[in-house]
Amino acid sequence: MEVDVPVSVAYDFYLDRESFPKWMPFISSVEVLKDKPDLSRWSLKYNAFGQDIKYSWLARNLQPTPNQKIHWRSLEGLPNKGSVRFFPKGPSSCIVELTVSYEVPALLTPVASALRPFLERLLRGGLERFATLAKTT
Repeated sequence: MEVDVPVSVAYDFYLDRESFPKWMPFISSVEVLKDKPDLSRWSLKYNAFGQDIKYSWLARNLQPTPNQKIHWRSLEGLPNKGSVRFFPKGPSSCIVELTVSYEVPALLTPVASALRPFLERLLRGGLERFATLAKTT
């Protein structure tokens, strides 16, 4: 996703985990643990496939590479991990590349084949909102 802000602005905006619910449609809350700021508790809530889907997990942010890479893995709850990479495209724009892997919860196994394209659309929509909001920071 191309974002019309310098890479440092996009990186700092993405690093603010507690702001994710503002731009990622299925994340209902993120709380960074005060005593361990590399840990955060995430809650997901979304209505899809005729069901209210709710999950939570504890994630650890791994050592970031400033203005280049943020990555994480879940420690408990919904198993997932991922990274977001930032590539400068010029002085006032960058490319943001998000990669997420997850384990399909048992509840969603019957619709697993439809889950991947569905989540890809949700994540792309979230990145589009991210790009819009990053310009206003």
